[in-house]
Amino acid sequence: MANYACIAVGINHYQFLPPLSYGQADAENLQQFLVGQANLPSNQFLLLTDTSPISGEVSTYPTRENILRCLEISRQNSRRSENWRWFFFSGYGVSWEGVDYLMPIDGNLEDIPGTGLSVRSLFTSLKEQGSDNILVLLDINRSPGLQAGIPVGARAVELANQMGITLVLSTQLDQLSHEAAALKNGLFTEVLLEALHHYQANITLDNLDQYLRDRLPELCQHHWRPIQTPLVVIPSEDFRQQLILPTAINSSAKKKATIGRSKAFISKARLDTEDAQAKDIWNSTARPRQNTTRAVVEKRSNTSLIPMTHSSSNQEAPKPTAVVPYPNDPSQADTAPTPWWQHLLFWGGAVMVLALLIAAVVLRNRDAFIPVPVAKEAPNSNGNASSGASLNGSRQPLTNLAPSRLQANQVTLDQAKHLLRPNQATLFHQAIIQTRNIKSSDPLYQQAQKDIRRWNEVILDLAEGRADKGYYESAIAAAQLVTSDSPSVYAKAQQTIEQLQLLSKQQQQNQGIIQAAKQQIKPYQATSYSRAIATLRQIPPAQPEYPEAQLLIDQFSRTIYLMAQSRAARGDI
Repeated sequence: MANYACIAVGINHYQFLPPLSYGQADAENLQQFLVGQANLPSNQFLLLTDTSPISGEVSTYPTRENILRCLEISRQNSRRSENWRWFFFSGYGVSWEGVDYLMPIDGNLEDIPGTGLSVRSLFTSLKEQGSDNILVLLDINRSPGLQAGIPVGARAVELANQMGITLVLSTQLDQLSHEAAALKNGLFTEVLLEALHHYQANITLDNLDQYLRDRLPELCQHHWRPIQTPLVVIPSEDFRQQLILPTAINSSAKKKATIGRSKAFISKARLDTEDAQAKDIWNSTARPRQNTTRAVVEKRSNTSLIPMTHSSSNQEAPKPTAVVPYPNDPSQADTAPTPWWQHLLFWGGAVMVLALLIAAVVLRNRDAFIPVPVAKEAPNSNGNASSGASLNGSRQPLTNLAPSRLQANQVTLDQAKHLLRPNQATLFHQAIIQTRNIKSSDPLYQQAQKDIRRWNEVILDLAEGRADKGYYESAIAAAQLVTSDSPSVYAKAQQTIEQLQLLSKQQQQNQGIIQAAKQQIKPYQATSYSRAIATLRQIPPAQPEYPEAQLLIDQFSRTIYLMAQSRAARGDI
């Protein structure tokens, strides 16, 4: 039976909740890294998404029952190991009566305790797998319509501290988790994947914590989303320097550094040492080998995978000992004295170069060495003794013109930026209209054009995000706000509008088919369910409402099956 090192759940299309865009992609991309790049055996990674295939005899459709079954299978087949175990979830989460719940694909707000997966039961199941090295990553969508009582995640933080589980929440308790159509991922998962690619097998909890805190708010600002700051719970400081990939042997980063680094991060100390060794050979110095080996170990032990900060750049660089000869080196005793004519050539050339430099300086600055004759003042034909002052006075408005325009342009840009609100395409459009007042001859024109292009890209990104959720009419309205100031973005927006108009038409037609199928249903009549299924099959794959049609087909088929079982039990065949 399977013993899963990582279980990843990602949900897009809920049965009773609004759809998400990239929950499934988040889980799939994590699988691609751990299995494809971190060399985690595929049978140790369990993926549960809307469309994930069956794993052996285990259904991976992310219902509450299936998630609990997978956790139980992993618990029964677990064995004590120093390797870390991961649990990743991207989907909805709610808090109900002081309990945090993750919402499976069949989660229903009408019965949260009966359909949700409580965080306590999740943590308990993970702890029973026989390892203290547990990492839980929760990218919880806290939609305002799903809030009930205290923010979701508060109880999870308390439980993580009590049970000794390392927990990473995608946001602080008072923030919302966001997605970006340009990334095709949730922002949190995008930064998580960046950190994994950056540190590779040498990633520690401390690396991950610092990277998420620094990069996630920056990415939110870049995509014009509200600031999102991760919440990280590390129950013991001893865990901070441990390698956390499910494939890594549990050890400290310092110990790992003395053995060797990942191929993705070549140690600069190693390159410096090899270069020093090459100089040893070239200079034929007789330096003992053991000193060089010791230098390698010392340098590697101080090498960090964290990118070098400004403060670290001020540290004294290690001196290359290989190029410093011993004073009693026998090879130097045999060196012949330098001939006198070589000294003469050297010093003569140096004097000539110095003379040429002095001559060049004098020629370049000859005006400073030659006195300029002072011209006599010409008589003023107009008898105006203050003509010079009046001339300077006429130039004064020209000198003040640029600063005044610069200030006015800066005010215009600031006012436009104050209009912006995340997820509000109309406000980005209004900001563009206001920024157009900065003319091509004005200061800050280039900055204004840069902002206009970026805001047009954000508008198009918002339109694509709405389209991914099936809100085609709203997406079309947003895409129509892209202005022609940015030709490439505008052309892409026009293509998007054409595609969305086709999808909107298909959506309306397919919604009509679904409504007709529902109207055919008659309780306790299996034939009516069969007719409804035939109607729903008219919706082709890859068209809007196809997932909804497939969900109804599954429900109707199950109803027919249950009706047949009931009749068989009564002997009514």
